Amino acid sequence: MAKLIARVTHQDLTGAPIEFNVIEVDEEVVMFDAPLTNTHRYWVPATVEIDDEEEYLEPVDDPDYNFRMDFALYRDKYHFLLPDEIKLVRKRLGLTIREVGVVLAIDPQQLSEIEDNVALQSFDQEVKLCWLTKRSLFAEIVDGHRELIRERCVRYGVNADDLFKRVLHA
Repeated sequence: MAKLIARVTHQDLTGAPIEFNVIEVDEEVVMFDAPLTNTHRYWVPATVEIDDEEEYLEPVDDPDYNFRMDFALYRDKYHFLLPDEIKLVRKRLGLTIREVGVVLAIDPQQLSEIEDNVALQSFDQEVKLCWLTKRSLFAEIVDGHRELIRERCVRYGVNADDLFKRVLHA
């Protein structure tokens, strides 16, 4: 059942104003095989019924809103790191996204999308990302796998000696 929460006016491509009803609907989504119920927000042209699901539009001013809310619910429910936490701990370690990607075997583009909150990390990625939060454990992992990390650094254009210096001698 749709709940009307606001009425907004937004300009179309020609600059003409269009009226929309902003609604909220409780919906079930599945993320990584986990069913979740979340409240999604949609815009519906004011000229149609708010319960006509075929007319639902993602929020015109923020098309990724519902995805971000689903990601937030999932992270909260399963105690996953938040994007800002991941970025903060990576920066505290003095590492680039590419360097973290090399060490944790996470594609740097995927890691960037996780930090930008446009992708949700998998459980396997979450476990690896948690290693960043424990500096001594992360250093131990890097130290114990130097040769593999050095080989990966060559493939990905990362300076291994600089990476080892920052991680192991911090």
